[in-house]
Amino acid sequence: MLSPYRVLDFTDARAHLAGKILGDLGADVVKVEPPGGDPLRHLGPFLHGDPGPERSLRWLAGNTSKRGVVVDLADPAGRARTLALADEADVLLESFAPGAMDELGLGYEALAARNPRLVYCAITPFGRTGPRALAAAHDLGVVAMGGNASMTGEPDGPPTRCSMPTSSHHASPTAALAICMALYARARTGRGQLVDVSMQECQLGTLLSGAGQYALTGRAGKRTGGHLGRTREIWPARDGQISFGLRGGPARIPNLIATVEYMDESGMAPEWLRDYDWTRYSPITVSDEELARIEEAFAAFFATKTMGELYREALERRILLAPCNDAREILAQEQLRSRDLFAEIDYPELGTRIEHPDFFAKLSDGAVGSRVGIRSRAPRLGEHDDTPWARPREALVRAGDAVHSDVDPGGGCFDGLRVLELGAGAAGPVATGYLAEQGAHVIRIESAARPDFLRMLHLTTENRNEPDILEKAPMFVLLNPDKDSLTLNMKEPRAVEIVKRLATWADVVSENFAPGVMARFGLDAATLRAGNPRLIVVSGCLFGQTGPQRAYPGFGGQGSAIAGFNHLTGRPDGPAHGPYATITDSLAPRYVATAIAAALLERDRSGRGQVIDVSQIETGVYSLSEVIVRFSANGEVEGRRGNRNEWAAPHGVYPCRGEDRWIAIEVLDDEAWQRLVEAMGRPGWVDDSHAGTAGRLADVERIDRELAAWTADFEARELMETLQAAGVEACAVQDFADLQDDPQLAHRGHFVELEHPHLGKLRFERSGFRLSESPGRIERPGPTLGQHNREILGGILGLRDDEIDELVASGAVA
Repeated sequence: MLSPYRVLDFTDARAHLAGKILGDLGADVVKVEPPGGDPLRHLGPFLHGDPGPERSLRWLAGNTSKRGVVVDLADPAGRARTLALADEADVLLESFAPGAMDELGLGYEALAARNPRLVYCAITPFGRTGPRALAAAHDLGVVAMGGNASMTGEPDGPPTRCSMPTSSHHASPTAALAICMALYARARTGRGQLVDVSMQECQLGTLLSGAGQYALTGRAGKRTGGHLGRTREIWPARDGQISFGLRGGPARIPNLIATVEYMDESGMAPEWLRDYDWTRYSPITVSDEELARIEEAFAAFFATKTMGELYREALERRILLAPCNDAREILAQEQLRSRDLFAEIDYPELGTRIEHPDFFAKLSDGAVGSRVGIRSRAPRLGEHDDTPWARPREALVRAGDAVHSDVDPGGGCFDGLRVLELGAGAAGPVATGYLAEQGAHVIRIESAARPDFLRMLHLTTENRNEPDILEKAPMFVLLNPDKDSLTLNMKEPRAVEIVKRLATWADVVSENFAPGVMARFGLDAATLRAGNPRLIVVSGCLFGQTGPQRAYPGFGGQGSAIAGFNHLTGRPDGPAHGPYATITDSLAPRYVATAIAAALLERDRSGRGQVIDVSQIETGVYSLSEVIVRFSANGEVEGRRGNRNEWAAPHGVYPCRGEDRWIAIEVLDDEAWQRLVEAMGRPGWVDDSHAGTAGRLADVERIDRELAAWTADFEARELMETLQAAGVEACAVQDFADLQDDPQLAHRGHFVELEHPHLGKLRFERSGFRLSESPGRIERPGPTLGQHNREILGGILGLRDDEIDELVASGAVA
């Protein structure tokens, strides 16, 4: 889908995935490495344990669909070669410290002066400007500063990260999305622009409005381990762990009843549980004693069954239960296999074949030649040094790159784009939220009779009859700014006809219903596109539209378990849990929005739309390509490491002065260790064996213990500033309250305060990127139910007031 575009990739391991996504989408990605190769080439694990720059499994996993060249940026000839490459590139992607490329004469201003069409994307821990722009951090520090670590981990232990770099998993698709947006804008203005991605801001998106809700609730949040709020989410099975939520609400009551029936058939449902009235159950109001009693009964049952047994019954009985899969189980997963998620890549020079997750989306019914997925293995060092890189001039001016003089250069990339959204929950709204922030007109189709469950999360037995209670749902409001709401009863044929008419108005229809729901409405993709062949239809449900388990009725918690994130989060000797807030709900929207943006670029060339099938679980597995490659190549099952790192020490979260205050410290090389030792005043417990990484890893227990005793005397933010000034990667662990007055977030305008008619002032959140020429905006809070019914029906569809009144009276509009 991105085949006309050339990308120069100067990233390190924190952003390799961004170039991989663009390459797997079809772009010509040229990975530019320093002499000796990208540092990741020299970090294990290596194929069969044999070190070598072509054998790093991390390198192979993160750099598919790229070509590779070696350029010495410290050498004038290397800089001249970079200038020549950038002159003919569409995109430059880099993750250096802010200002590093400017010092070499290769920054955005210098390159854009030579090639005004260049889209220049910088991915940095905290953004290119601001009081903390120059602070150093990798995954642990970013997750700490972004709020997720404070909420992940055992209540009596330190904040915890996932063993894989989830900050990169979120920042990379965000960068790919922003690049596609900038290319779309370029086709209308003729100009490229600067894309500034903050990994910290991307991390705030994993909280799914948690930081924004603090302004309303005043709750800073706390770690709950294998629980989500008050209720348990992770449970031991006989041979592993499973995800199963004891949450209430209409969508979950049938699941709870079905589970009790399953328990009863096994002789493990006590009489009181068989008679339990689940319609009255609320995780908000249930007493501690009653909740403990329920949990004890469920836990006793789950412990008698294997993960496989429980999952098979969950599929049959439509129970919201999933195994916490490891790499072995992911590769064997029947649904993922049926959708050909895994591609076996040949490495003839290494004498092996390795399975990789191929791609997160399936395309159909698009322009001839559309394809996504791995197109080549990762490049060998300098493999394409002798490739002729000059491009014919006509290749630089492509179909669809016509300048539109009526485009507002200071608006959003998607000003004028029309989007119709159907579905419920968090993942769908977050995906279209990226489009709305960049100016798209997004209409949400809702139902007053069956409201989005996000509108009901706060309901209890006591408040459910309060006036306008459905308008007081903070999570729904915060995840849906700048959207319109149209309420339709999809059981009424005339309501379905309204959607069909709106589909002829729209550029994009995005839905995240379970497979088959849209078809039952009479709104399958073929029907929607029959009157509008330029329409892009994207679905983003849990397992995708095809496969034997497509009807599985799970939510984000089950998606996180099946994709492998739960298995990778927690102490090595403790239970699986987290990361906080069901990570597939924050990952998948980035990929859905990127697929939409790429399809819009292709439509500019082909004139035709596209049908895109995104599986939320597959976006998670794709992000975790490294764990799949490691198992496929070496049989290694990556597990939970707490905050430890297998190739760096110390690497952890340490206590600071005050209640539940912590600091994350990452020492990635020997020089950083010496800087930390100097900052600590060269304590006596440091000895010569700690001079190398291997020695520190061998003595990591002692180092962590001594370091924790030292950090405990300091305030977290002050120690962060001291250590950063000394050249040590140190980041305070921030909770929801800390994020409110974070000076870097304030500098970037992350929070936007808006007044809501029922909730008062709320703090909405910007995306994790800023575009220099297309700033975008958040101007309106999430809509009330049916707030825009007459505006849409009368203004867009041209219905008279009496026709609208009749639709309301008939129940079609409701």
